[in-house]
Amino acid sequence: MGHGIAQVFALAGHQVSVLDANPAAFDAALTKVARNLELMIEYGLVTSEQAEAVPAHLHFTTDLADVGRSALIIEAVTETVEIKRAVYADLAPHLAPDTLLASNTSSIPIRLMADATGRPDRFTTTHFFRPAYLCPMVEVTKGELTSEATVETVLDLLRGAGLRPVRINVDLPGQVANRLRQALFREALDLVDRGVISAEDIDELTAFSFSPRMPLMGVMRDRDLAGLEIALNGTESVWPDLCNADSGHDALRRLVEAGHFGLKTGRGFFDWSDVDFAAQWETLERQQLEIYATLRKIGAWPV
Repeated sequence: MGHGIAQVFALAGHQVSVLDANPAAFDAALTKVARNLELMIEYGLVTSEQAEAVPAHLHFTTDLADVGRSALIIEAVTETVEIKRAVYADLAPHLAPDTLLASNTSSIPIRLMADATGRPDRFTTTHFFRPAYLCPMVEVTKGELTSEATVETVLDLLRGAGLRPVRINVDLPGQVANRLRQALFREALDLVDRGVISAEDIDELTAFSFSPRMPLMGVMRDRDLAGLEIALNGTESVWPDLCNADSGHDALRRLVEAGHFGLKTGRGFFDWSDVDFAAQWETLERQQLEIYATLRKIGAWPV
């Protein structure tokens, strides 16, 4: 995801240093950025002139000292606490006093990483969503020790790059978006496992019933439009029967233990054995581009 984040800031005119321990990653990153920009031109999201200016704003390095004076460093390594903490410990000696740090974590609370940075008051999250070069939303979490100035500065930097950051005021596992997704997934998985509905049908039901309204109004506005008295009745009649499991579901655990991880292994809830991995993601990305371009056209874009 790092290359997509770098592309966003480069497209906004910032000079961006991309740090990786493996120099072989740099050619791959440039190739991905070039492809992303081609797609954005094709769907009318950027001009050719804007795209052509991006490579000159990207600088690749394996040297920690080269990024130490950056206004903001966004860490986007694998989602493992120990690895993230090790990166911050390695960075610490090279940082300028006013450099801000942010983790592109989707699930790890700030409190598990903050002390490793040596500057917990200057540490927050910038949780981007895939694909990072397209999705404008970013979650910014204020940890217990994060200063107000840090949060406001990071929010301003993100807005200046054409993004729509949202402020998360409490340091929670999963922040907010992933907590909402997990709540939906928990209920869906339980319903499928109990034989209430098939995996195929629940996917179509979620995709084509309420989901098309979500980009237009979101969860809370949707309830306002329906009527809060109706929403209250629903909470009282449905919530008591919802799945409230507080650990990994057995149905999911069985699949993982059998080596069925989804598309990447050819089988998960569905049979993907005849599906080309790269082609499937290419199709999905193009469909997202179509949706985002349409949302902009109809005035339903958040930035």
